[in-house]
Amino acid sequence: MTWLADLYETYQENLDQVGQTLLRKKQTFSLLPVGHAYRNAQIEVQVTPQGEFFSARVLSKEEAPTMIPVTESSAGRTSGVVPHPLHDGLKYVAGDFDQYVETKRKATTPYELYLKQLQPWAQTNERIKGIYLYLKKGTLIRDLVTEKILFLDGNGKLISKWTKELTDEYGLKPELFTVLSGTQDSAMVRFTTHEPGKIGETPVWEDPELQNSAIVEFAEGQNDIDYITGETTRVTESHASGLRYAGDMAKLISANDATNFTYRGRFVDKSEVAAVGFDVSQKAHNVLKWLIMKQGIVRDGRVYLVWGPELPESHSPLAGGAEFMDDDGLEDDLGNPKDHTQEEFAKLLKSAIYGPHRERLTADKVNIMILDNATPGRIGILYYNSTNQKQYLERIEQWQEHSAWRHTYFKEKRPYHYFGAPSLYEIAKATFGENANEKVLNNATTILFTCVVEGKKVPFDLVSKLSHRVSNPQSFEQRWQWKKAMEIACSMVNHYYFRAKGGCSVSLNKESNERNYLFGRLLAVSHVLESEVLKAQATSSRATNAERYMNAFSMHPVKTWMIIRKNLQPYLNRLSPGKKVYYSKLFDEIMNQFDQVDYTDKALDGRYLLGYYSQEYDIYHKTLGEED
Repeated sequence: MTWLADLYETYQENLDQVGQTLLRKKQTFSLLPVGHAYRNAQIEVQVTPQGEFFSARVLSKEEAPTMIPVTESSAGRTSGVVPHPLHDGLKYVAGDFDQYVETKRKATTPYELYLKQLQPWAQTNERIKGIYLYLKKGTLIRDLVTEKILFLDGNGKLISKWTKELTDEYGLKPELFTVLSGTQDSAMVRFTTHEPGKIGETPVWEDPELQNSAIVEFAEGQNDIDYITGETTRVTESHASGLRYAGDMAKLISANDATNFTYRGRFVDKSEVAAVGFDVSQKAHNVLKWLIMKQGIVRDGRVYLVWGPELPESHSPLAGGAEFMDDDGLEDDLGNPKDHTQEEFAKLLKSAIYGPHRERLTADKVNIMILDNATPGRIGILYYNSTNQKQYLERIEQWQEHSAWRHTYFKEKRPYHYFGAPSLYEIAKATFGENANEKVLNNATTILFTCVVEGKKVPFDLVSKLSHRVSNPQSFEQRWQWKKAMEIACSMVNHYYFRAKGGCSVSLNKESNERNYLFGRLLAVSHVLESEVLKAQATSSRATNAERYMNAFSMHPVKTWMIIRKNLQPYLNRLSPGKKVYYSKLFDEIMNQFDQVDYTDKALDGRYLLGYYSQEYDIYHKTLGEED
């Protein structure tokens, strides 16, 4: 339950943010008060204080998230009939629902339960009273049909699905069908009051007085010991849903299976497991929703979240080196890309991570959480950890340094280069392919995420798979995709084999006699030599022998090198005398670096990719006088 205590503490530290509206990715949100939740509304209805219908409109998807009051039961409702206190679906708020939708008659309808619950609140609040008086008339759907918000079929029932024939009949497709994912009868309605002639009225769902009124009105339940605070207080067995987005029904805490294996042999009923205070549960879940909306990264339902009192929101373990830099670090005054040396980029990265005052790093707690669906109705915590800000930022820095390589990306078709680690999701895609199953990519990203925040070594099987995939250039649709994967593979190989030494430089190490590195150099020289001849013959699109034999070379380097070297001779003969001497000397120089016992046909590991990249980079940039 540590995560609950940490979230509760975070809420208490941000009480001044309650109700404050924020905007991210075109969505408005705020830290919810106790007893409130976000739900997506599709229809807004205005009524007069006297209970008369005034107007209605369809809400866009951006306007849909609405802060609504909820009861303890309705906050986590799934399939049961449990009404919210005010804003709710048509089957709850429309007294004429049964007239327009085919339903099975029940002893007590959702509308009757809703109205019974709303009545006491209406007696204590004038704005709620106006809404109650209107809804009590039971004419909501009729009024919405009149306003051309809802539409009926030939039998006088709500149209279940909009068809092309209906478009031909009515003209354009109605707004409601563009924002609804289900049928018309599943639409949710939010209410507000409007006094004709009055300007600047606060909508009901944004009214602080109404929010406080709802908290008091629906505060009821039994007392017990709260296992989080240790205090005797009102506890709850129903916990909130809607954590990742307004319509998310998956819950973190749930125990509604009393007939199978949930308690067998351990507890008589669920209340014996643990009791959580209503206030604690509400605040913890509400601040978790707020944090996810404010700074969480959600990919295919999986949530990556890091938070702390003074932690910059942009400092995510998922980010690549370029994402820590602003445009000033990547572009000159004219907006042109800048190439930095590896040392320059390291300084820029430190400045971006720590800011100007590294010595002021605090020991404030940093919380790290990964969430995902366990089942469609349950969300599980895949990972939870706490550290301090100093250690957290230092581990991000270490990851960027130990996984550093030269990477290329394009902005407006112009190449940019940076030194550092690639983003974790890009590593996963390079390892398993662009079209890999999203669950596979998410699982790989999560493993890498834990490596960053815990300062662990990248798993060997991931490095091996990535190296093997890059060793087969023919499997990539585009050459730039292979080059990108090659750079990412070099980052991970660098991290795995040279992490303890602070990483391997992109600069060519002519002193290294490590066999994998040397074999990689041989292959690179072969590729560059042949590419130069093919380019001169205007056949540069053809794959070189080095590319075609790369996979075989990684498995049997000596045997395959003999084949490549033999095939290379005609290309060597086509070079100018000076170039021929240059490449011949380069081959001899590399061969002389080998220790006799290392020149074997044993399979290569990923380190040969470092030799390949650095040798190729050295040849192409030598004449330009560039350094890394």
